[in-house]
Amino acid sequence: MAKPITTIQKRQLTEEEKRAEALAKLKAAVGDSEEAVRELLTLIEQLHESGLLEAANALLKAREDVAKIVVGQLNQKPVVTTMINHLFSIAGLAASLDPEKTAKLLGQLAAGVMDAYEQTETETKKIGLLDLLRALNDPDTNRAIRFGLSALKAIGQQLGSKE
Repeated sequence: MAKPITTIQKRQLTEEEKRAEALAKLKAAVGDSEEAVRELLTLIEQLHESGLLEAANALLKAREDVAKIVVGQLNQKPVVTTMINHLFSIAGLAASLDPEKTAKLLGQLAAGVMDAYEQTETETKKIGLLDLLRALNDPDTNRAIRFGLSALKAIGQQLGSKE
């Protein structure tokens, strides 16, 4: 007669069998959500091409240093937070402006500043009240003054409105 079974031995899987089983489960999961996996791979490829994946990896590798910096900044006075908020506001303003008009205005401003600088080096004559009145008749000066007054009026209207 055979011996009675007194203990049940649990079958231990080898490392290779564990890997094969995990790979089979992974294949089944990929098959079940093929579209999601394709989108994930596309996303990873785009992150790699743009350099963001490398930046994220570098950020993760330096996470302790980054955490120290962040905590240090958070412990500082609110000046840093205020500066960051101002930078975001300026970025929002820049995004709302027409780039062509902004470039044109900045170019004109730079040219005007250079001309004014050259004139202050050559002319030392004192400007009188009549000189100011004559300047108002100059179409270029008049156009610049009208532009400034229009800008000031628009700012005043925005300050007067209750939002």
